[in-house]
Amino acid sequence: MKRLTTMLLAGIVSLIFVSAAPAETKLSVEAAVIATSVENMTPMGVAEKFPATVGKLYCYSKIIGGGEGVSIKHVWYYGEKEISKIPLLIKYPSFRTYSYKTIPSDWTGKWRVEIVADNGTVLKTLEFTVE
Repeated sequence: MKRLTTMLLAGIVSLIFVSAAPAETKLSVEAAVIATSVENMTPMGVAEKFPATVGKLYCYSKIIGGGEGVSIKHVWYYGEKEISKIPLLIKYPSFRTYSYKTIPSDWTGKWRVEIVADNGTVLKTLEFTVE
């Protein structure tokens, strides 16, 4: 009886540790664009080149594989310089989100936004130009 109790306890303890381990989340980017606005979670004015007078640009992304406690970052770069890193919660298995950046009119040239998982994996890179 003592041996059976020990085996049952060992099984229960291992189940507790297995269920307490975080699930491996496989995030992917279903869609991602740079736009001049986002209306009702729909990107508007999608392009790869924007005028220097654009004022503000949005990075819209639809992420698959999210859930409780999952997040990504939109990392904005002007040339090779990191300008901002914006954390975004991905609350559901299919989730649309966006970030935005005010673009100074004299910051013309190459830009990019990297969509990055919490573990540092770059899921997608969007390149664009401000002219």
